[in-house]
Amino acid sequence: MSLPHRSRCLGRSCTTGPVSAFVSLALVAATLAVSGCAQTPTLVPNQSPTITLTSGPVDTVSAPQTWIVDIAWTANDPDGSIDRFDYAIDPPTHRQAFANQAETTWIATRETRVTVRFQASTPDTIGPGATASDFHTFVLRAVDNDGGFSPLIIRAFYAYTVAPDLQVTNPAPSPFFRANLEAPFRLSWTGDDPDGAGSRRPVGYRVRILMISSSGEGLTYLLDPDSLRREAIQTNWAGWIPVPGESTSVVVDDRRLVPGAEALAAVVAVDEAGATTPYMSLDRNLVPFVVLAGTPPRLHVWSPAIDYTSTDGRIDANIEILTSQPHTLHWEAFTSPGHQIWSTRWMLDGNINDPSPRNDEATDWTHWSAPQGASGSATFGPLTEGEHSLYLKVQDDLDRMSLYMMKVTAVRAEFSRDLLVVDDTRLEPDKFLGDIQRKTPDLYAKAWPSSTELDTFLFARGGFPWRGTKDPPSGVTSMPGLLAGYSFDTLGTRRGLESPDRAVLLSRLATYRHVLWIVDAAAALNPWPSQSALLPTTSLRVMCSPGHVNPLVAYIHGGGRVWLAGGGAALASLMAFNVLENDEGGTVRFDYAHGELIPGRLMYDVGHVRTELSVASAPTVPERSLAARGGWSGHGPDGTLAAPDYSRLPAQLRPRSPDTDPMPPTRLASQTALFYTQNGTQEFVSAPNEIVEDMDAGVNGVRMESTLDSLYEVSHSSFLAPRGIAMTYYHGREHAPFVFTGLPLWAWTRTDAQGLVDFVLQDLWGLTRSGPSVHRAAGAAAPPRRVATARSSGAAPR
Repeated sequence: MSLPHRSRCLGRSCTTGPVSAFVSLALVAATLAVSGCAQTPTLVPNQSPTITLTSGPVDTVSAPQTWIVDIAWTANDPDGSIDRFDYAIDPPTHRQAFANQAETTWIATRETRVTVRFQASTPDTIGPGATASDFHTFVLRAVDNDGGFSPLIIRAFYAYTVAPDLQVTNPAPSPFFRANLEAPFRLSWTGDDPDGAGSRRPVGYRVRILMISSSGEGLTYLLDPDSLRREAIQTNWAGWIPVPGESTSVVVDDRRLVPGAEALAAVVAVDEAGATTPYMSLDRNLVPFVVLAGTPPRLHVWSPAIDYTSTDGRIDANIEILTSQPHTLHWEAFTSPGHQIWSTRWMLDGNINDPSPRNDEATDWTHWSAPQGASGSATFGPLTEGEHSLYLKVQDDLDRMSLYMMKVTAVRAEFSRDLLVVDDTRLEPDKFLGDIQRKTPDLYAKAWPSSTELDTFLFARGGFPWRGTKDPPSGVTSMPGLLAGYSFDTLGTRRGLESPDRAVLLSRLATYRHVLWIVDAAAALNPWPSQSALLPTTSLRVMCSPGHVNPLVAYIHGGGRVWLAGGGAALASLMAFNVLENDEGGTVRFDYAHGELIPGRLMYDVGHVRTELSVASAPTVPERSLAARGGWSGHGPDGTLAAPDYSRLPAQLRPRSPDTDPMPPTRLASQTALFYTQNGTQEFVSAPNEIVEDMDAGVNGVRMESTLDSLYEVSHSSFLAPRGIAMTYYHGREHAPFVFTGLPLWAWTRTDAQGLVDFVLQDLWGLTRSGPSVHRAAGAAAPPRRVATARSSGAAPR
């Protein structure tokens, strides 16, 4: 996407260059005037000003052989002020510009009215003024303080009337592109008669469809659009179809419009005096188009669990929801130019051929719903366990219908186990190039931890021989991992699946009351589809991308508690929507204004980050936020949640040093630079983001309280924001509590990392630390055993 610019034109007038072929005069004049002025880049696009024109009666008496019109206007700029107005009288036509290299001269003024004297080129011998065939054109635009232009206002004045204006609205006309239309189609427009008697509606319209052939027929009208109008006047509008003034559209169903055919659609307005729109313009009332074969409308469906746009009339996506929870699915239908969506309807598990109305819109889902517009929604559930069929029917204004079907799988939440740890990292794997028996892995080349080292750091029971060590060579016993003593299962997502999002299903998540999901920052950047087997995409990035189902959101809304951590989870969930022009320097920034951080995104819906989230690399020492004071109670979906004691969080997360953490035996003494490193990448809320909800349980009471706590802050001189919130805790009414940590768990001293893990698992989740219990998630496919992982002989491999 190109960087938006604001333009500022200095001086009292601007002169355009020659008008190029195939481009209407008015649009090119405006465009070339902009391109001839200095431009200054900005990150915020300028909003164009608007202008409204009025004109007084035509005076044909004051001066012989002329007519005088008093023209006034008003203008507004939504994000600034009006700098000046530009107007032109009788700018060159398309043919004149093309043949004679004529230029349009704009006259600048800061007044809001002008009296214009038009000269009659063909005098009327009977009385003052000019003949009806003679007219003059007035073009006006507003220019704001940032150099932005308003849409052009065009008025044509005859001696006896103001000519009616017309703008085709669908398909949108363009001097640069031909519309792609499917026949039959609807041609729509708006008409305006500025001096109509009692109404500004024209008394009628004229429409014509002209074919463009390979032999050159019709090309003349593209080179010289006004030649079509001159020809119409000479032939008394032969071949043009009259349309009454109360209609602003016609259905074009011409047998000549077969797929592949090229044609033109032309429309003019007619006023009470018999005057017609005095121009043919490729950006207003002359539309070149190509006929395409018919295709069904597209349907964009979304909810917190899915974001999908149909292709070829199909929806190849399934939704997983919990049986206990209602689910709301939104949609918007799109159709080809020349057509409009008339209605959308839905049903669940019903007979699609049954026209019977619903008994109740809220509970009778097996019959077609009442018609909704192009945008609509469906709320259904709780559902019985198993597969269900959701049908969506779309109808356009020409009675064409399309039927879509989606599978909805309802999963029963067991919540029978304590904790599932989802390892969605893509850290350095073990390599055995120098050991064909795969007993001792090659030396690690990247920063600690490797994939196996992270396993040991998190899951090791401790006190067992450490295999595959480098320095010292053998006899070293492991320390307990951060999760040792908790009851947990593990699930790795690096499983070589065709679609990585299938590594974690809702049915698996729903077995657990708590889920710790870990993604490292480097893995979040691996694209989807993956370009290399060595850089596989994370499951979270794929499931948060358009066209995929996100079971994590359904799990959270069903009551499951999630801790999203690792320093790359937010990045993975938003990279598919990143707008590059919003990034600055070394900071990747997601915000609401650019459509990145909006409803339907994981961090917006459940993380409740609704302003701006940044990702940047710099060495920092995260500090417990002064805002982490607690003191609240009666929160959570059921009103039973109370604030923890935030003083139990480590005051700082300190980087490792030789004084706090010895080198691991999986590394050589010469690799200290790969172990004693400060955290580089962090994700943090970088703009004010207050989340306030009514926490009063009564019907009439109101108690507005904050429901998003800031736990850790980071700061660095290179950050765009002076301080950022790198860890948050949501505890409101909308869904189960949710913890976000935009930091890796392994970048700090073991003491601080252990304190952070214990606070979330014990103080926030109420889990207890007892005897070690490490399990592999039931039914999960286990990768080959990692020989450097320190575990007891009875522990199941991941």
